[in-house]
Amino acid sequence: MQLLFPEKPFHWLRHITIAVCLLFVVNLLVIFVPNIRDIFGITGATTAPILIFILPGLFYIRIIPKNQEPMSSRPKIQAACFTTLGFIFMIMSLTFIGLDWMSGENRSLGGH
Repeated sequence: MQLLFPEKPFHWLRHITIAVCLLFVVNLLVIFVPNIRDIFGITGATTAPILIFILPGLFYIRIIPKNQEPMSSRPKIQAACFTTLGFIFMIMSLTFIGLDWMSGENRSLGGH
């Protein structure tokens, strides 16, 4: 919530709305994704870049005050590039997973 609404105080309605949206997306994944291998693929393709690249860069930009270090400073530009690289990796990985699904190759070995 701090990344989406940094200036707003905690509000239960906003918190519940975000939680319901996340649960809705998870339920859609459970319904439409064919097997658990794909679930782990999506989870890995999103959480790894977020934890390794995106969140550290965003937290650095957010935590260091602008009056101490402006956005045009070298460390903040590097943090922004690091975050952008994380988004590129995440989009690439999700694209490859989507292309794998669209190829229609059946790899189930007698599973469900």
